Amino acid sequence: MKNSNLLFVMAVAAATLVSCGKATSYTIDGTVTDSTMNGQMIYLTDMASHDVLDSAVIANSKFKLSGKVDTAFVGMLQARPYRMGFIVENGNITVKLGKDGKVSGTPQNDEFASFMNDIDSLNQLFIAKQQEIMAKGLSDEEASAEWDKVQMEFIMPEIDKLFSRYFDRNRDNAVGAWTLFNWDLSPERLDSVINLAGETLKVNPLVKLMQQRLDVWKKTAEGQMFTDFTIEQPDGTKASLSDYVGKGKYVLVDFWASWCGPCRGEIPNIKELYEKYHAKGLDVLGVAVWDKPEDTKKAIDELGIVWPQIINAQQIPTDLYGIQGIPHIILFAPDGTIVARDLRDEAMKEKVTEVMKTVK
Repeated sequence: MKNSNLLFVMAVAAATLVSCGKATSYTIDGTVTDSTMNGQMIYLTDMASHDVLDSAVIANSKFKLSGKVDTAFVGMLQARPYRMGFIVENGNITVKLGKDGKVSGTPQNDEFASFMNDIDSLNQLFIAKQQEIMAKGLSDEEASAEWDKVQMEFIMPEIDKLFSRYFDRNRDNAVGAWTLFNWDLSPERLDSVINLAGETLKVNPLVKLMQQRLDVWKKTAEGQMFTDFTIEQPDGTKASLSDYVGKGKYVLVDFWASWCGPCRGEIPNIKELYEKYHAKGLDVLGVAVWDKPEDTKKAIDELGIVWPQIINAQQIPTDLYGIQGIPHIILFAPDGTIVARDLRDEAMKEKVTEVMKTVK
C-alpha cells in the first residue's frame, strides 16, 4: 500500500513538472480591429525566407494559428492592408492586428512590444520637434536646414541609442535579430556588431541575410572594382554595366524607378551635371530597377531623360550592390573602380565637380 501511494505521488509530481516546464508549441490568438477584414485570409510568414508557414480565415474579427518551433524566429502576420512583425516562439501569443498592432504573451514578444512602444515614444518626440520648427515661421529653406540639423544632432543619435540598448539586451535571441536587421548601420559598424552577437543569433536566418549583405557591401565598397551585370532588354538585346563603366570615363549610374518620388526628384540634379560635364567626359547611365518596362519608358519621356538606360533590371543589380532603397547613385572612375556610393543632391554635385576638375 505504501509503495502504491509512493508511485501515485511520483506520478503527480512528474505531471506537475511537465505542466510547469517550457512550452513545446505555440498558439497565436489574434484579434483584428478592422471588422471589414472578416472572411479574409491571414498569413503567417517567415520574415527571412518570406515562406508562408500557416494561414487562417478571419471570423468574427478573430483568428487562431498554432504550431511548434525549435528556435524562436521573426515572423510576419499579413492580411492586406495590414502586416506586423513579432517573434514566433513556443507559448501563448496574443496579437492585435490593425492600424496599431500589438503583441504580448511570451518573454521575447513582451520584449519586442517594449521595443515597439519605445520607438512610438521616439516618433512622438520627433513629431513634436518638427512642430516646434514649423511654429517658428521660418522660410522653407531655413526650416529644412534646421530640421536637417535636428536629425543629425538629435534624432539619429537617439535612434541609435535605442537600437544599441535593445541589441545589448538581446544579443542571442530573435529580438536581437530583428533589432540588427532594422538598425541603420554602416558596413564597418555592422561587422563589429555582428561579432558581438551570441552563437544562436549568428546563425539566425535574418542575421545570415545581414552577413550576406555585408559581404556584398565589402565587394562593392568605395575603391572596389565594379561588379558587372547583364540585363535582357524588351527589344531582345542585352545591355551590361560594362558597356558603359570602365571605358576610360567617369560614369554616374542612377539606380531608379518611375514610381519613386525621390528618384524623380534627383533627375533635374543629374540633368544639370550631364549638361555641365558630359562634353568634358562625364557619362551618365540610368538603371531602372523594381519597375515595369512600360512605366520606365513613359517616365523617361515625361522627365526628358536623354542619357542611356538599362531597363527592366529588377532586383539583379540591387542584389549585387546591396542596394536597399532608391534612388541609389554611384560614381565610377574611368578604370571602373567605385569612387562614391549613395550620392544625392548637393553632395552628388560636389563630388562630381571635384573629380571632373582632374579630367584633362
